[in-house]
Amino acid sequence: MNQHPLIRVAPATSPSLVREWLITRRAFEAFQNLPAQERYRYLGKLFERLAPWIDRGIRLTTMRHFLILPHEMVLARVFARAAKRKELHSTHQAFGLWIESQILQDLADPTDRLGVTHGASGEPSAELQQKFNSLPASDRAILYLHLVEKRNMAQVSRATGVPKEEVEDTLRRIWRVLTRDMSDLRLPKGWRYPEFFQPDSSRVAEEGATEARE
Repeated sequence: MNQHPLIRVAPATSPSLVREWLITRRAFEAFQNLPAQERYRYLGKLFERLAPWIDRGIRLTTMRHFLILPHEMVLARVFARAAKRKELHSTHQAFGLWIESQILQDLADPTDRLGVTHGASGEPSAELQQKFNSLPASDRAILYLHLVEKRNMAQVSRATGVPKEEVEDTLRRIWRVLTRDMSDLRLPKGWRYPEFFQPDSSRVAEEGATEARE
């Protein structure tokens, strides 16, 4: 996937993002002005233009709500819905909020399998998604900051307000809840194990070899 680095990491108020969004809206309008029977030929180009924005919206949503999701599946789903819109939002911030609403609506729908479905290689397992996302938001925040963003105990304490001397005990409690009845816990690519947890050495070697191949 063509990931535009500026769109992915730039601050929301960056003038460059405003310009890029204007270009994206014009490309979308050109796509919508095509005869319906011809649009499918240009879906690839539209995807290249919209994907970085959708990627940004997904990441901001997961960080804001401390969720773990099958990223590629969500991206494809949101793109399919965006491509059917009559027009894009006037600002990239509004588009990001629309993406957030789509994700949260799907997660709240008991008939939807989002959050309990196996994703692409290296993404969270369905079981891990389900157990992680069902935790209270305050518990998810601590786990997310430590495991996904790889912050140490002191940094987690500052970010969450949990006293430094209580962070590890709190993390241990949440970790026990998360891993209960999980016979084969494998964290996704790029995650860290808790500082107090020592995974099986053969598993670590296997996961490292998998990441190297990818």
